[in-house]
Amino acid sequence: MSLPESQSWKKIRLNSGKAVNAESKDTDQVDSVTIDKDEQIDSSENAELNEQVVSSWKIQEQDVGLTEYVDASIPGFSAIIKQRYSDFLVYEIDQDENIVHITNTDLPKDNNVDKQSSKTSNDDITVISTDQIFLDMKSLLGDEITEKVKTLLNTEGRDPSFVDTKPEKDKDKRTIIHQFFKKHFGDKLNTETKEGAIRISMHTSKTRNDRRNKKREFDQWEALGGPFCRFVLYKENRDTMEAINLLCKRMKVHSRVFSYAGTKDRRAITVQKVTASMIKAERLLGLNARLHDMKLGNFEYVKEGLKLGDLRGNHFVITLRNVQVESEEIIDKAMNVLKERGFINYYGMQRFGTSSISTYEIGRALLQNNWEYAVDLILKPRTIIDSKDQQQARQHWAENHDAKKALELFPKRCVAECHILSSFVKTGHNKDCAGALISMPRNLRLMYVHAYQSYIWNKMVSERLRIFGCEKPIVGDLVILDDDELGDNIADSDVTINSEDKKEIKVKILKEEDIPNYTIYDVVLPLPGYLVVYPNNNIFEKYKELMWKDHLDPREMKRNIKDFSLSGTYRKIIGKPIDVSWKTLRYDDPNIPLSLNDLDIINGKMEPENIPDGKLLALRIHISLSTSQYATMALRELLKTSILES
Repeated sequence: MSLPESQSWKKIRLNSGKAVNAESKDTDQVDSVTIDKDEQIDSSENAELNEQVVSSWKIQEQDVGLTEYVDASIPGFSAIIKQRYSDFLVYEIDQDENIVHITNTDLPKDNNVDKQSSKTSNDDITVISTDQIFLDMKSLLGDEITEKVKTLLNTEGRDPSFVDTKPEKDKDKRTIIHQFFKKHFGDKLNTETKEGAIRISMHTSKTRNDRRNKKREFDQWEALGGPFCRFVLYKENRDTMEAINLLCKRMKVHSRVFSYAGTKDRRAITVQKVTASMIKAERLLGLNARLHDMKLGNFEYVKEGLKLGDLRGNHFVITLRNVQVESEEIIDKAMNVLKERGFINYYGMQRFGTSSISTYEIGRALLQNNWEYAVDLILKPRTIIDSKDQQQARQHWAENHDAKKALELFPKRCVAECHILSSFVKTGHNKDCAGALISMPRNLRLMYVHAYQSYIWNKMVSERLRIFGCEKPIVGDLVILDDDELGDNIADSDVTINSEDKKEIKVKILKEEDIPNYTIYDVVLPLPGYLVVYPNNNIFEKYKELMWKDHLDPREMKRNIKDFSLSGTYRKIIGKPIDVSWKTLRYDDPNIPLSLNDLDIINGKMEPENIPDGKLLALRIHISLSTSQYATMALRELLKTSILES
């Protein structure tokens, strides 16, 4: 069946017989194919459409290595995931292991210390006379330079305008000299190193004023508690970048003003910390009246901004609706297995894209230096997952290879495609595929090659568990050592240190005598790279076997283009959740909220009522996962089915 050009589908989800993602807020039932579409399709075409979707749907779990379970003997059950975005609550866990919540929208308390108590008494002040300062200068620089500095100060830099010391090779000595002048003459004299010598010059009136203004501003922020306003961002059905861009637009500031520890998914209610550089809490609080589905609160001033990675993980409150199970005892049994034994720490399906052409396939072409094929994969027509405008743009490119016209047809949100076509338009031909790929944003280039690493890792963890099980480590497995574990083993041949970007990872290859000291939760597998060590057992052969089919060598991952040169890293094969609890409840209305979010609690809403004889059954799960672990992979273990993610 060929689909009419007038029809475009935004999302399609298949029901595997166990679980589906229901994208609509109001969906209470999901057939074998759930379609959110711009236009309705005739019911007579459903069977044929279903057949086509099954054959041309985006990649399946088995395509990217998701084939195993920690305990396949425990039966799963059927449920609807994310029927409403409010069924998926995500709370950041900060570095102090606190679950982040928005609890108030109050302005910060005044951090000013009481002026009387903050004053320093005369007894505490050490007065250094000017004569003593110049005596110290003589011992540091000698009589001649000291007299020249006095003249410079007396003439206020008019003649001479600067003084050069003798060249000083000792860097520490130069640092001491700079610090001496900053301490005693910071508001009058400036120092800078010139070819080993230190040039001492007068500050101009402008620089003096600038320094005074900066110091005054610095003192004001210090009085508040620091130059960063840290706040909690609550958002509904928006990803983190979308929310930050909206804040920037409302405040008319650059995006670098804001920083955060990690990005959160769109289709959920999420809560996380954000820091704003030199922005007052009053300005941020004032945004709440103009924001839809967002709220800012818990303001405080801090000395440092957040950086990516400044978190310990995320706490999830997940509501599964319309649970179909023979008895609730099966739910308890499955949840207990998830709590006690964990789940396979696979990379989730969103890592590999949402179309029939996976991101890992593009990454593989990039690693093969097959630039033309990589461009073809990015631009070629997709299945019906694409929107109508994308379909038209891809089809035009496939038929005409007209970069200018295709660029006009592609929507701006297609970042990779637009950058490649723009490069072709600029060069006037379509031959420089490598240059076109390099023109893409760096994060996109990295996404593709990292997706290939993730694909290999998923395949290898499935092989490891299929062959050797998931009960305990085996000889040749890898574990990462903490500093206190390393001890005197630094010289041992079974410990390898990988260092990239100043971060050391100490890896041990297990021997027979090591096995009792570790559990399966310590075992890691490497993502392919030139710095990693591979398991000293059959699994390394599996790496080579799989990657050689792609004409790649797991040990040779350096490339001439830096972004395609992979150093590799390690990932634990089994994820162990913490803070796991669950509750079942009955309900009748398929659209009623079944959990409380932070704003509900602030507004005093009551806990959703359990209706003992309700027609529908829901399961509400609380679970905490560390960074880089996928909640959907925990659900996959629980439900024993494919989880098709949005």
